[in-house]
Amino acid sequence: MILNNNYMFAEYNYDNFPIVSVLFSETISNENEFDQFLKQWLELYHNQKDYLFLFDTRKMNNIPFKYSIKMALFIKKIRKQPYHYLQKSLIVVNNNKIKKLLDFVFTMQSPVAPVYIWNTEEINHLILNEKLTQINRGNLTEDIIYIKPNQSFIPFL
Repeated sequence: MILNNNYMFAEYNYDNFPIVSVLFSETISNENEFDQFLKQWLELYHNQKDYLFLFDTRKMNNIPFKYSIKMALFIKKIRKQPYHYLQKSLIVVNNNKIKKLLDFVFTMQSPVAPVYIWNTEEINHLILNEKLTQINRGNLTEDIIYIKPNQSFIPFL
């Protein structure tokens, strides 16, 4: 089931639950688009079922820096949840600018679950889903970066 709405920044797909795929567009047109993205993320917590995120950022190109700060603050907010249903995330990137924004977010606020950033052009979603389910710290390759949860460099944030 693809959730279609008027917010085109992030398209959530629940067809392979517990894998939740999020396909991002090139940019964010307005605050409402980003807020809707975060609202849908929170709804996953309200469902109270464990899930995995597959974030596909390969179309992203022109994201204002302020959304990195908003993302770090959101992570801080969900960190306060008593249980983290998010088990791990795979973020697919192919753009250095987006990779630097992610580096900033995770420097400001570490993730609540393991994150793997994969620099690839792979377009087959079956392969992406398989990579997400099988990846762990023991089978990393040189094109994948592991971000450890709960290890912020700036602990007071």
